[in-house]
Amino acid sequence: MARPRSSSSLSSAFLSISCILLLLILTTPPSLAYTPPLNKGLEIRVCQDKDCLLDGSKETLALLQSMTPSTIDNDDDDDPDKRITIAPCACLGPCGSGPTVDLRKDGIRLKDTREGRDNYFLFREIDSSKAVADMLAIAGVNVLPSSSSSEGQVGAVTSTRQWYELDRNSRITLQRILYVLVALPLLNARLNGTWDMIGDATVPNSYYAIAGGVFVASQFMGTSQKSNSME
Repeated sequence: MARPRSSSSLSSAFLSISCILLLLILTTPPSLAYTPPLNKGLEIRVCQDKDCLLDGSKETLALLQSMTPSTIDNDDDDDPDKRITIAPCACLGPCGSGPTVDLRKDGIRLKDTREGRDNYFLFREIDSSKAVADMLAIAGVNVLPSSSSSEGQVGAVTSTRQWYELDRNSRITLQRILYVLVALPLLNARLNGTWDMIGDATVPNSYYAIAGGVFVASQFMGTSQKSNSME
């Protein structure tokens, strides 16, 4: 016969929910990784971690290097306030929407004001010469005269991601769904007095073992920024 619910059972349920929420908060990575300014002038950082590389960020970096002048106004002035720096960087956050580029002018991150981009502070899907030119235009930079807007001449960015290679944000979502699918039956067992019941037998600490095993296994889903890093 199931035991009646008690205040201790409700307290345990509340504690379980609180632990789950705390776990979700602690394991959720920041949406934007902070990277300090390199110098004055215009800084262009291209993510070179796993997800963006699958989306073609290596080609995006090459496109930028071929289309971008050395200074903002495309002259030979060595003024550091006009210098343009292009560099690879670590994970920027919006995995699966790459290649992702961080564009800063005098250390201040510029918004992506392209149509339909909702003023993101990171430039997503920089996957063609047109996207590169549009991004540079936002910073007030004209592409080099020798470069062309034709993708056939300057190269196109192609993704090598296979259908089974989920991006990090998708893996994080699946991890959170897994936590909920495991937590709900355990919470229901706690409220109904059937905790540690496997079939008709009571196995002490079995549910804690199940929860712990699922958590440990989920850490191999590659949801951290470190796991997405090529360093």
